[in-house]
Amino acid sequence: MFRRLSPPQITVDIVVAALFGLVVASIELPFSDGMAPVIVALGMTASLALRRLSPGLALGVAWLAVAVQLTGAMQPVPSNLAILAVLYATGCYGGTWVRWAGLASAIVGGVIAATYTSFIFFSTGYDLTQMADFSGVVIASVFGSIAAIFVFTLAWTIGLLVRTSQAAKAESVRRRQAQEEQRLAEQTVVVEQERNRIARDMHDVVAHSLAVVIAQADGARYAQKGDPEAMDSTLETIAETARGALGDVRLLLAELRHRQGDGPQPLLTDLDALFEQMRGAGLDVRVNISGTQPPLPTGHQIAIYRILQEALTNALRHGNRSEPVRVDLHWQNAGVAVRVDNVVAPIPSPSDGVGHGLPGMHERAALVGGWFTTERTEDSRFVVSAYIPVPKLAQMGANR
Repeated sequence: MFRRLSPPQITVDIVVAALFGLVVASIELPFSDGMAPVIVALGMTASLALRRLSPGLALGVAWLAVAVQLTGAMQPVPSNLAILAVLYATGCYGGTWVRWAGLASAIVGGVIAATYTSFIFFSTGYDLTQMADFSGVVIASVFGSIAAIFVFTLAWTIGLLVRTSQAAKAESVRRRQAQEEQRLAEQTVVVEQERNRIARDMHDVVAHSLAVVIAQADGARYAQKGDPEAMDSTLETIAETARGALGDVRLLLAELRHRQGDGPQPLLTDLDALFEQMRGAGLDVRVNISGTQPPLPTGHQIAIYRILQEALTNALRHGNRSEPVRVDLHWQNAGVAVRVDNVVAPIPSPSDGVGHGLPGMHERAALVGGWFTTERTEDSRFVVSAYIPVPKLAQMGANR
């Protein structure tokens, strides 16, 4: 029955009603006799104060004040204007039954107000026993009722329209919040899926490296008897393989869940095939490689391959295929800088909601100690940049 209002709202309603009460009291009461005018003024003032807190109660108080006014045969008074604010409140803030009660009050009240006003006007100085005078009351009542109903229902309709507008805005806010929550949830799922995929890649890397170490160790047992000089080469292979596997195992310390993959993972040697595949799909890929490639663990190679694969896939799906895609690989001793630059399509292709590839590329780079960024330039170009560092153990091996 009572709505929850903030303290400022309650304060404003009380102040507005108090000022209204002072104004109408100064106008009505000095020229009135008896308690009826006082009750009407207090009732209308109270209904104005309650209009937002309890529209139904405000409507009931207003009707009681009107009943006292009718039974006291009072002239229409300025305090009756509070009815418009009450009708507005029933349309804007009231529940279902209060809204319909407000509409019914606007119609019935309009008829009563017009008929009562016409009766009061024609009964002052006129003899209502004459038919002409009675017909004047009827005509004035009909036209007055139409005008009063229009004014009252207009106040109620404005309140209803404001209510609809507020509901639409609230729904829009809730929809945006829901979309944002969905986007964050989807992004979390995408990142988790990518981490699981990375874990499967690392599973293959470690399984392959350990298989090589075991095979070399078994071979060394026999090589030391027949060919002792082969021991150095075998032990060096074991050390290099174990060193690379150690760097890859460190990527698993994030407690990623993993399961065995279904096939071999792509490495840097597969990049040419990737570029040719994209060219065959209609993408003009122009590759620029500078610097000397240092030795990289398998996990780092997979990260570079996956980043390039996803960036080129995005360029194929969302880019302008009539423009070339520039791929730059700048090798340094400390790492490799990757850059993919393409022109965005004039008409954007439909989006899948959250970009599944970008969180995955970011996760790829982060798990090998690098970084990943994207940028959309003012000339409608989309630039993907990443940096994958070379592990210190691999740098030491290259310097030797």
